[in-house]
Amino acid sequence: MHVDLHSHTTISDGVLSPEELVDHAAHKGVRFLAITDHDTTGGLARAFERGKRHPSLTIIPGVELSADVPEGEVHILGYLDSYEAPGFQSEMERFREGRVGRAEGMVKKLSAIGLEIDWERVKEIAGDGAIGRPHVAQALVE
Repeated sequence: MHVDLHSHTTISDGVLSPEELVDHAAHKGVRFLAITDHDTTGGLARAFERGKRHPSLTIIPGVELSADVPEGEVHILGYLDSYEAPGFQSEMERFREGRVGRAEGMVKKLSAIGLEIDWERVKEIAGDGAIGRPHVAQALVE
């Protein structure tokens, strides 16, 4: 039995949309797929809808949260039952706002050492997803 308990979609920093990820997982024989985008559950409804086409695949709602610790940063995977709860969603919004602030800080630090990155381009790359390091990195490569 194939299980993937840590996957990302384009809603955060993945390369496949929620629909594409579900189709890909089903094609590869995955039976249990947790969608664990960074600080958002924004792709879950789309994943569940697409999952209806694949009865042998169970979608597990999840999220990946980042936390600062003295040694650096840790990532925590959470598997959710009531992910639509208003209190939980407000906390997710707070986390996403923090991601934007961190990404803006990265762009400023890179600019300070002579690596000019257009903040608008970073936001464009992220699209509707939660802005993160991969979006800054892609803008830097460009």
